[in-house]
Amino acid sequence: QLKPENSLQLDYTFGINSSHVTGELNLFTNTIDNFIYISKLNGNTGSDSLINDIPVYKFTAGKANLSGGEISIDIHPHPFDWLHFENTFSYVNGTLLNQPDSVKYLPLIPAAKLTSELKATNRKINEHLTNCYLQIGMDHYFEQNKFYAVNGTETATGSYTLVNIGTGSDLVFNHKTRCSIYLSMNNVFDTAYQSHLSRLKYAPENYATGRTGVYEMGRNFSVKLIIPFNVR
Repeated sequence: QLKPENSLQLDYTFGINSSHVTGELNLFTNTIDNFIYISKLNGNTGSDSLINDIPVYKFTAGKANLSGGEISIDIHPHPFDWLHFENTFSYVNGTLLNQPDSVKYLPLIPAAKLTSELKATNRKINEHLTNCYLQIGMDHYFEQNKFYAVNGTETATGSYTLVNIGTGSDLVFNHKTRCSIYLSMNNVFDTAYQSHLSRLKYAPENYATGRTGVYEMGRNFSVKLIIPFNVR
């Protein structure tokens, strides 16, 4: 019995581009009729409705509004063209219109996020190392306390911060780029966290750790090697 969604959206964008700073502001508001989302069902006893011990969800629809935006700024001061300081903040608010507080917010709305990255580049260190870079970044997710609470469909998610580092370079021999190598480490401090968008957050208690739900990946290290092949 669901009907097609239809919406009316308004967007606003403003940008600047100067010798030292590049920035952009994007704002939007979107009113949606028959917005389709899922809600957890309760059984006759008031507890979760289960099939084979798995919670049951139902698709439903209502009138909703999604609004928010993103602001980004890249600072690259002269004469330090090799240095970039990039920052981005994004925010989305999703609500069901004309509803009480317990069903006011839409499910699966991402938390506000702040991303910062400091990156240094060098076109040529010596005859063998070119297009080199070194970067350190931070992803901070703010607390998400605007959630769809009916029947325990969602719960609040705490804030967390992830730190990432990386480096890379082209390797040159006999005046030709033979390969490119990139090294990165994500979640440097092995932070334990759960994403608000993860359904695994609501998995049963892990008796080995005493935690409820599945946590996201901890510290991880990756290596990428690119070898070009010239075919004539």
